[in-house]
Amino acid sequence: MIRSWVALLVLIALTGSVRAAGPFDPSVREIAWLDSALAAEWTPDTLHTEDPRLIASALTVLLGPFGAHRLYLGTTPKVAVIYGITFGGFGVLALLDLGHLLFTKDLAPYRNNDRVFMWGGPKGEATPP
Repeated sequence: MIRSWVALLVLIALTGSVRAAGPFDPSVREIAWLDSALAAEWTPDTLHTEDPRLIASALTVLLGPFGAHRLYLGTTPKVAVIYGITFGGFGVLALLDLGHLLFTKDLAPYRNNDRVFMWGGPKGEATPP
């Protein structure tokens, strides 16, 4: 037991100083080049850009039977409850939603849509392309 403690102390002495992890210190020289390289390509919009089609499609694949993609697009919770009870229309509604999310040019008709069949419009209205 004492030998292991002595070996640990010798190892610490040979490696130099031991520095505990702490708050980020941007003044460290090793990362200064990285900061200057990233600052040239960084704009305020780069942190908050997201592709809604990609996120909605990923949610459809992962949690489609529970209506997570519909909640992301802004539907009412009752649609997600219906999806959860029927397990996404036995998987059929989730697959149809995925097809519409991937192959439709504009997602605007699907945002804040409180119908269970998000691609079906009320009678008298044209369905989205």
